[in-house]
This record gives sequence, C-alpha cells and structure tokens, in this order.
Amino acid sequence: MATINVISVQQLSKAAVAFSVGFFCLLVGYDNIIDFNTNYEFVNAVLSMDQMEPFFSGSKVILARAITNPEIHLIAYWLIIIGELTTGGVCMVGALLMFTSINKPRFVKGQVFYMVGATFAVLLWYLGFAVIGGEYFAMWANKMNGQNKAYTFATFILITAIYVALPYLRMEQEPKA
Repeated sequence: MATINVISVQQLSKAAVAFSVGFFCLLVGYDNIIDFNTNYEFVNAVLSMDQMEPFFSGSKVILARAITNPEIHLIAYWLIIIGELTTGGVCMVGALLMFTSINKPRFVKGQVFYMVGATFAVLLWYLGFAVIGGEYFAMWANKMNGQNKAYTFATFILITAIYVALPYLRMEQEPKA
C-alpha cells in the first residue's frame, strides 16, 4: 500500500489545481458554443468599437482600428473558442498525467503539459483579451468591457502555473501523532 506523505499530498494538490483550470477552460469554450450569440455579441462590440462609453472621445487613429466585417468577427470568435478548448484539453491532460503519476518520476510530464496549457491560457486571456482587446481595440472604454475578467483569469492561471512548478516542501520529520 502506498504511503501518504507530504510530497504525495502536494502532488495531489497540484493535480487538482491543474484539473480545475483545465475544467474552467473547457467549460468556457463549451458555454461559448451552446450560448453562442451572447459572447459573439461581445466580440462583435469590441472589434467594431461601436458601443463605446460616452466619456470616450477617441482619436480617429484609435477608432480607425475598428473591424466591422462580421465574417472576421466570426473567425475571431471561433479562434477564441478553439483556443479555450485546446487550452482546457492540454491542462486536463497534464492534470490526468499528474493524478496517475503520484510518487512517480513521470509526474513531471504532467507538470510540463500543464505549464504548456497554462501558457496558452495566459496568451489567450492576457495577450488576446487584455492587450489586444483591451488596449488595441480600447475595450476599457467599451460598454462591453471584459478587461478586468481577462486580468483576473490570466493572473489566477499564472499563479497556478507557478504553484504547479514549485519544488516540494520537505519536512525534516513527519509529525508524530
């Protein structure tokens, strides 16, 4: 029978965290498919820059970035969904590898998969939403502003990636009951 020790508890914790992020990403992608129009309207509004807050006077240079072609909106939205599902899938593979490799050297392979998936997630929500959507398309001044959520997702996922990559805490002696 396997002994439960501090390292195996840490490995279970890291696998559970990776699983939760993978499940989150898959759920977001799935929800974007089954409730397609809700978030499609969000993408449409951000790219079109047609729902700007009244306080935004916007220079012509910034407003000239608007993309009003619905086909491009649809392509962008599908790329987001594919990115969410791919990210979730890679994170889940990492989590499952970790769960099935507790106290085994191949646990590291699961961590590597998770790190790749977490990197995809940070690229999607930070680069895609916060940087491109938020700054290039001035989402911060749009009535459909998702920039704070993008920062929240990216920050949390980055923290989990750091946690999953951390070396194990070792106790000098197991506590005696």
